Amino acid sequence: MTNQGIRKDGVIVERAELAEALRIVSRVMGRRVSKARLRVGEGYLFIEGGQTVAQAPAQGVLPSTVVVGASWVRTLAKSIPPGDPVFLRVENGRLFANRYSEPCEEQTTEIPLNPSVDNNDEDRRISKAAAVLEPFRVGQEDLLSLIETARSRGPASWREDEETMISAVSKAWALLAPLGVETADLRNLVDVAVRNAWKGKRGT
Repeated sequence: MTNQGIRKDGVIVERAELAEALRIVSRVMGRRVSKARLRVGEGYLFIEGGQTVAQAPAQGVLPSTVVVGASWVRTLAKSIPPGDPVFLRVENGRLFANRYSEPCEEQTTEIPLNPSVDNNDEDRRISKAAAVLEPFRVGQEDLLSLIETARSRGPASWREDEETMISAVSKAWALLAPLGVETADLRNLVDVAVRNAWKGKRGT
């Protein structure tokens, strides 16, 4: 996005980028989700609803992780108030997107976005992965270091409830890897295909 100057009182997000992130979260999180969380880090605004996290390039800061009603996401996913870029800010206990606002809370204790894998399951996954890679002299300590590096880049691209997609992509990657295709390439391809299919349904 173009450099608008780093705001200290809120976050600037391009309208199209924010709209796309809001649509993804609103579509996937389901009607039972009552809260959404927003935070800023590494040049991105992260929006979480239920087990879904979407991001948009952003400039500025939020005071902390902001918790707002899921209705804020659903309303803005349908229509964002006029203005581009969009200015998000917290003021008097409300989260604003330009002129639209809803009550919000600031989360003082940081919780990782989308903590979909608990510690026991995480240990099991690492142990099994290390057993698979043992012939190549890769151990659990190597994998722990790899995970730490991956987490420093931001939220995971895959979620625990996407096992079907993970299995399908891993099989496709095994066939395409010798042709230079990486798993990230396949993930991006699948995401774009699903997004376009969803847009096509909306247009019918």
